[in-house]
Amino acid sequence: MPDLHFTILIDGTTETIFALLADLSHYDRWLPGSEAFGAITEITPLPVGLGTTYVDAGPTGTRHGKVTEYDPPTRISFHQPMQVKQRGLTGTIDIHLRHTLEPVGQMIRVNRELTLHIHGLLKVAQPFVIAAFRKENERMLLALKQYVEKRGKVDQP
Repeated sequence: MPDLHFTILIDGTTETIFALLADLSHYDRWLPGSEAFGAITEITPLPVGLGTTYVDAGPTGTRHGKVTEYDPPTRISFHQPMQVKQRGLTGTIDIHLRHTLEPVGQMIRVNRELTLHIHGLLKVAQPFVIAAFRKENERMLLALKQYVEKRGKVDQP
């Protein structure tokens, strides 16, 4: 069960960052598509809160997710098992994501904890699966930072 931890400092507010992480309908505003991320659909109920379910359909697999922790503006977590069928490998990746936001001086530290349970034939590809998840999570946090900080400069008088 690999556990990956990612941290980034963002010049923004916890409220702004939390709102972006919780606004599943509009991730495409700040997170471009990739090999792992396509679009989030079938979000119910709205507004997003504890227990909200969604479908995150990406090129490598579809995640049927659920919001498992919702404590604005400091914590939001997701559970999203993903069925994978790629290059002859099939299996399930059980994904748990937890975000915590905390002030550090004038910045906000975003901690993203990722726990993966890899099942089926995918286990033989575990190092590659972990590397792909690491790359995507780093990309996601950098996109979040760039969006928040660019938007903050536009919003300032």
